[in-house]
Amino acid sequence: MLACSLAAQAQDMVHGTVKVREADRTLHALPDARVGWAGGAAVMSDSSGHFMLPLPAAWPAVLVTSSFTITPDTLRLEGPPNGPLAVVVEGAVQLAAAEVSERQSSTRLSLQTLQAIESLGARELKRAACCDVSESFETNATVDVSYGDAVSGTKTIRMLGLDGKYAQIGVENVPFVRGLSANSGLTLLPGPWIAEINVSKGIGTAVNGPNAMTGQIDLHLVDPATAPALFTNFYANSNGRVELNANAAQHLGKGGDNILMVHGSTLQTELDENHDGFMDQPLTKRFNIMDRWLQRTEHRTTQAILRYVTDQRRGGQIGDAPLGEAANGRRYKVDIGNEMADLIVKNGWILNDPAKSIGLLTGFRHHTLSSVFGASNYQGLQRSAYANLVYQQLLKHNDQVKAGASFQFDDYSETLRQPYVEGLLDLGRTERMPGVFAEYTRTRQRFTLVAGMRADFNSKYGEAYSPRLHLKYDLAPLTTLRFSTGSAFRSANPIVETPAAQASSRKVSVEGDLGFERSWNTGISLLHKFRWLGKKWSFNLDAYRTDFTAQVVADLDRSPQEVVFYMLKGPSYANSVLADVQVQLSKQVEMKASYRWYDAETTYDGKLRERPMVPAHRGLLDLGYISRNEKWRFDITLNGFGSARLPETAANPEQYRMPERSPAYATLNAQLTRVAGAWEFYLGGENLTGTIQSRQIIAPQDPFGPYFDTSLIWGPTTMQMAYFGLRYTLKHKPNPTTSQP
Repeated sequence: MLACSLAAQAQDMVHGTVKVREADRTLHALPDARVGWAGGAAVMSDSSGHFMLPLPAAWPAVLVTSSFTITPDTLRLEGPPNGPLAVVVEGAVQLAAAEVSERQSSTRLSLQTLQAIESLGARELKRAACCDVSESFETNATVDVSYGDAVSGTKTIRMLGLDGKYAQIGVENVPFVRGLSANSGLTLLPGPWIAEINVSKGIGTAVNGPNAMTGQIDLHLVDPATAPALFTNFYANSNGRVELNANAAQHLGKGGDNILMVHGSTLQTELDENHDGFMDQPLTKRFNIMDRWLQRTEHRTTQAILRYVTDQRRGGQIGDAPLGEAANGRRYKVDIGNEMADLIVKNGWILNDPAKSIGLLTGFRHHTLSSVFGASNYQGLQRSAYANLVYQQLLKHNDQVKAGASFQFDDYSETLRQPYVEGLLDLGRTERMPGVFAEYTRTRQRFTLVAGMRADFNSKYGEAYSPRLHLKYDLAPLTTLRFSTGSAFRSANPIVETPAAQASSRKVSVEGDLGFERSWNTGISLLHKFRWLGKKWSFNLDAYRTDFTAQVVADLDRSPQEVVFYMLKGPSYANSVLADVQVQLSKQVEMKASYRWYDAETTYDGKLRERPMVPAHRGLLDLGYISRNEKWRFDITLNGFGSARLPETAANPEQYRMPERSPAYATLNAQLTRVAGAWEFYLGGENLTGTIQSRQIIAPQDPFGPYFDTSLIWGPTTMQMAYFGLRYTLKHKPNPTTSQP
């Protein structure tokens, strides 16, 4: 987004951003909008809503903005604007004679973006009323959500058949969920802080970093320039969880804009619905605060983001659970503490030649993680710094070149003390990784090519080269074909990324030296939009394959009493195919139906096997309704999951064995929202089918014994849950002396 906005002030150009006003009066960027001069040239806005248009032949001129989903809008300009334009349009098309009305879809698939991007807008995020970003993908077929284990309460994601650690997750294009937060990072980010989530599948571009092996998830924070003066969200559910969010924005004139966002969460009710003597969810106390400053001038854009979070979780055996033979009077307790401070600073400058610009993105982190599972004790510390310097120049025919350098510093201190094992397992290390990159974009009427290359050198693991290629071809005005291929790499933190390393009695060991994980990803996607039976349809079909050339394998099959980490010796791959249909059934009803197929296999001790706990089949059916007066909203989502292989437990005594495969199951979520002026009241339920993995823990009656394991989770860990909440929005009072079109 920063790079696009910096490049927008090319010489003899008018530039700006198109935003759409939703039914709930919130604003977000509108991609794929046609912006042009009446009777003259026109362009399409990009995925962030930005556009750049040559000056008209003469002044005054009329700027016309239109799209497949909005009311056409016109703006008369007497002369060249002094700065960027902000065009706000309504999210409906209304033709009085025909009485037709269409609303902006809650999930958007763009025909214009280079990569296959799925954008989750403000309305889509509200459908997942609670509470953190990891819970915002329940209505999404691209990203799967699951629990990592039965006692910590941490939700994890999966993308293209592989764990979320293989996707690059960032905030405002700065890598954010990584290192010690690879599993818990999305849980520690509140949903009300996010304005939009862009999910791109396949290999990432060279400019954005080397770690996007299966895709990128970019979280766009609430913009202080367009945010309401005050937004609050209160949430409570039947399991005892209570949350409160408050966002306060203020405009500071030439000083820019600021927004302060505060989040608090608590759960203090012991819940044991499957009666195994362990809490289904840990008792939680969490506090989150973020302050974001943003200043835009004619030749410079600057923003600073400061965030602090503390998270305390306490779980394990409930008070009256029986003690096992090996307990020696102790109860199995789980204590997890996260404390994290982040600073992000972004600067962009337009050079003397407006077609040239420079952007500097920096990020700093201090993260301490302490986790105790029974007699297992893990202590981790991460200190990181990140910098990315990007130079961008526009060429003829809207071609462009980007080049720059990056630097990543990570200092990890990681120790694990295990019961019945002498000494500490120490995985501490320091990594310094400078890198350089270049990327060329060639744009023609129906064809776009982006070719890039990265070269990085890691002080611990050596060099890595990452070529990237993206192709986009418009078969027709509403039909786009995309292709991507390239390589990526990452350094692993196996203990925090593998729940079985702590949430079980398995002995943890490392065989040989661990190195980079490296892979190639190749994918193709087809997006077609059309009208049929008087309805607006979108059809998307994509297929991706990830091949590992190096991988840190977490082997749970060698023995149910061990988890062994070693470098891959043999093939490892993941195939993913998605078919997705979206349709506007009526003025008020939209439907989304998706089917996902996975084929993911890895070599374990010389044997190629299906990756555990990855369902081969997944289906989704989603219906959304908005009343004519936009006072009522109703959403319902059905998720279906197929069978998955479970790790080997045949070597255990019979009573401590799990089946070879999990059963297929389905979950149902629903939500009803009432809008009353500045207030929104919502009532909903999750897992209304009551599906639950009844046996979540092996040997729960003997948690200090050799067979105890809470990590083999394939389904929901709690039954039906109801929730209630309310939102309040206080808008800024208009100031006609400072308003700008």
